[in-house]
Amino acid sequence: MENREPIIFFGERGFRQDISYQATVADPFLFTHNARLYLFYEVKTDFGVGEIWAKSMNTEGEWENHGPVLKEKFHLSYPQVFSYKEKIWMIPEAASSGKVWLYSSESFPFQWRRSRVLIEEPLVDPSLLIREDGLYLLGTTRDSELKLFHSNELHNSFRDTGITVTKDRTVSRNAGAPLLLRGMGVYRVAQDCKESYGQNISILKINKISSLEYSEEVVLPKLYQKKPKWMALGCHHISMTTFQSEVYVAVDGMRKDSYFNTLSLARLKLMKIFKR
Repeated sequence: MENREPIIFFGERGFRQDISYQATVADPFLFTHNARLYLFYEVKTDFGVGEIWAKSMNTEGEWENHGPVLKEKFHLSYPQVFSYKEKIWMIPEAASSGKVWLYSSESFPFQWRRSRVLIEEPLVDPSLLIREDGLYLLGTTRDSELKLFHSNELHNSFRDTGITVTKDRTVSRNAGAPLLLRGMGVYRVAQDCKESYGQNISILKINKISSLEYSEEVVLPKLYQKKPKWMALGCHHISMTTFQSEVYVAVDGMRKDSYFNTLSLARLKLMKIFKR
């Protein structure tokens, strides 16, 4: 259809002077189900923790906003949604809870239920890769170490393989789920956090992955050679899927906010404090 957009952009800000103003809209993950293209992403206001929201598009290119689909008392972001053994699951980032949680869908795309703890560590941007020899999870510690975990089954806890993939802050934090490119192999996307959060995105080819060894090589060190204004301060996520024989890509970006928003939110925060 002519009204379809091949790339979905996030990171734009408006001028809303209330506590529901969404200061952050990021981490877009694409997922196809029952002839619809779903988009799951993080939404955060300056007055709360991150939540997971969703919207979807039908085959006619018409979008429907589903609003918030998963909330917790702790911060949530980076919602990797995937199918495994005829069920739909989600592994969001929940590092502030101190764990990596697995959620199951009770009524897709709503009613997500905590299924179990996969890893008893506060990993950021945990990314799952499903292979014939098991399931692999790549997650980054608070010390910027990218670690590899493995499990034979999703319902089992993931074991730390003892493999530290890298400590290099230019590539040690994932920028989305691994990309499986037909006939080309598996690729890891990484965000550059050496100087600041999400300066750019690199693409690395995974050459070997097992519970005993891992190797990768950078094939594209900087995805964006020239950034548009809406991602002038950085970009840190990319997701890709096929829907109706077309490839869709979702990315996010960051730019400097207007002082109007900054001052307005500061005023609201002060009013909230004084009302206590």
